[in-house]
Formats: sequence, structure tokens, C-alpha cells
Amino acid sequence: MSALARYYHVQGWQVSGYDKTPSPLTDELIAEGITVVFTEDVEHIPEAEIYVYTPAVPSSHPAFKWVESSGGNWIKRSQLLELVTQGKKTIAIAGTHGKTTTTSIVAHLLHQTSANVSAFVGGVMAGYNSNLIATADPEYVIVEADEYDRSFLRLNPSIAVITSLDPDHLDIYGTFEAMKADYRTFAGRSDLLIVHESISHEFDHTNKIVYGVNPKSDGVLSNVGYSNGLFQFELERQAYQCQLPGLHNALNASAAILVASNLGVSPSRLADALSEFKGVRRRFERVVDKGHVQLIDDYAHHPKEIEAAIQTARMMFENAEIGVVFQPHLYSRTKDFEDEFASSLSLADKVVLMPIYPARELPIDGVSSANLLKKLTLKTKVLAPKTEVVNAVLSLAADVVLVLGAGDIDRLVQPIATALIEKEDA
Repeated sequence: MSALARYYHVQGWQVSGYDKTPSPLTDELIAEGITVVFTEDVEHIPEAEIYVYTPAVPSSHPAFKWVESSGGNWIKRSQLLELVTQGKKTIAIAGTHGKTTTTSIVAHLLHQTSANVSAFVGGVMAGYNSNLIATADPEYVIVEADEYDRSFLRLNPSIAVITSLDPDHLDIYGTFEAMKADYRTFAGRSDLLIVHESISHEFDHTNKIVYGVNPKSDGVLSNVGYSNGLFQFELERQAYQCQLPGLHNALNASAAILVASNLGVSPSRLADALSEFKGVRRRFERVVDKGHVQLIDDYAHHPKEIEAAIQTARMMFENAEIGVVFQPHLYSRTKDFEDEFASSLSLADKVVLMPIYPARELPIDGVSSANLLKKLTLKTKVLAPKTEVVNAVLSLAADVVLVLGAGDIDRLVQPIATALIEKEDA
């Protein structure tokens, strides 16, 4: 939503919006001249030509009735994105995991090697301090294609990328098979499909490029390693260096490289551009790197993402004790994947679990962080309300602390960082 707000603001529109609570992102929007309010009072809603909503806002929000009663019409965020991409060559990146990072890398590579692109990303790119790259009349529009609420079916991409496909958003789809069917529809709308080898069998496409570590793939990733603070790998005999850690990010970068190379960018130019990519906020973002303390912030909210974050930390920090602070996101997701969450969190050495962040949902009987905590096979595990999380983290005494989740846990990152630094300095 904020990338679209920024885009229309840059185009000269008056833009205003609502969010539940202030955040660094809303602070930035306000500083850029966009009006943001944090109250549900309808008196703060201005008359507008377009009213846009995201499904993250519950249908009970009073703004919906007010706009309808005043003769205004709502459109979904995905409909507005569809309008922006109409008549443009669109590169759309989808996947249960990895789409934000991959979209960011595609945007960076093409922006650095061919300036005539615009990009809408689901996270803030560290090197740009924004989730938007805006060009007045772009040849290509790069978008993160969200499967939630089937939003990605509004896109007609020239190039589609699918990074991964695991069960998620079953509150919308009902079954994994139904979710896969819509992914196939999305893929079928593209002229070129770039897809990870583990799921390529799901897609029958006449113009398909498969990437991965299998020598039989079209784009083969090899020689992945970590040295001098950089991850290194080869793709089709070209060496690359990347500031993003982990095999999963080397794969994300590989998908992005294949997009750019299919648009005619040379491997050597891509290698130079990739080495300068600084990552995405809340995607394995190193917040504290001091003495014996490491604090890493990550958006991981699915069991597979938690597993990848912990495994990456193990690779980077050998023999370190890994502590995780996790805020489950949505009652439905916690219910659907309770056993999987327990398994992935148990890969850590110590865990602080927060209450479930409900977002748009009402509680579900029998679903709670307390029940999830019981299933963790760890000696050191604790359930902490938001007000006690900082103290709970200090009591962990872990070498590496991962802050994971998609709710409002990001508001706790700086307080945790401050506390850890003060303890290290004491």
C-alpha cells in the first residue's frame, strides 16, 4: 500500500491514508508529504477520487460504510496495481517465500543496468530507503505478485517468476490444491515463466526456465559459500557475490539474474550490480553486530521461513547459541501449521514466544501461543507478553537473537537492540 501511495504522490496526486499504529514507514510517508492518520474516526476521511483498501483491514472498519454512504467506491490494492501495470511490460514475482527479496533484486539489477523501470516491492530496499522505484514512463514495471486473496490473478506478466510453493493462506484457498491451481493460472498468463526446480513439475508452460542446484536445471546454481562477510556462488559459470546470506537468497538472486539476462543484460554487468545490493529491511537484517551480540530482524512468519532463518544463522555463526523471538501471525495460520511451527522453532536453542498477532482475524478456540509453546522440544522456552519481551530476551543470554514475525513485532526491534547493547557495554 505504501509503495502505491508513494507512486501516486510522485505523480502529483494528493494522497492520504490510515494505519492502525505509527511506524518508521508511516513516519517516512508523512515526511514525504503524505497525510497519514491513526484514528478510525470517519471525520478524518477526505473526499477522494479513489478509495483503496487492503484485505489486511477488517471489514468492520467504519471507513467502509462511510465511503459507501457518501457515494464513493472502494477498489482493492490489487486493482490499483492492475491499473498501474496496464499497457506496460510487467515482471511479476510470486511465491510463498522469497518474493520480496527476489522482487527487490530484480528491481535493483534492472535499475542499475537499465534505468527505464518502475518497481513496487513488499519491503523497504535498504539501498534505496524505499519500497518504490519510480520512472515517469517505464518500459518495465516490476511487481511483487501476492497470492493472498488471489490478488496476483489481476496481473498479465511478460515475465513471471515463482520462487516457491508451500501451503499458506488456507483461510482463503481452503486447500493446497486450490492454491496450486491459482498459481498455475497466474503462470499461464505469462509469456515467460522462471520457476524453481522443486516446483517446476507443477507448471506446464511452453516457455519455461527452471533454476536450482540440479545440474539438469536450465540455470544451475553451484559453489555456494560464505567468505569475508559475503555469500558467493556461480550461476552458469559466472561468479557472483551477494551481501544477503543463505542458500535461499542465492537462489532468489539466481531467479533475478535469469530475469535480467533474458532481457539482454550481460553476466558481468549483473555481477557488478548484485555485489552492490544491500538487501531488504526485515529480511535477515543485521541490526546489532557488536562484540558477542548479534541481533537479526526477519519477516519470517511461515515454518519454512523460520527454518531458513535459523539454518542461515547456524551457517554464519558456527557454534553460537541461537535464540529466537517469534510472534505468530494469524490464528488460522497458527492452527493450520501448529506442528510445523513447533518443529521449525525447535531448531533454535532458546525461544521467546509472543501471543498471536490477530491482524484481521478473531480468535479461534483452542488456538494459542501457549498451546504452541507446549509442543516445542526445547528446555529453554518462555511465553512473554509484549511488555516483557525485552527482559525475556536479556534473560536468554543467547549469542545470536533472531526477531521473527509479520505482525507488530518490528516495533520491539530497537528496544531489544538498545537493551542488548547496554548489556554488552556494562
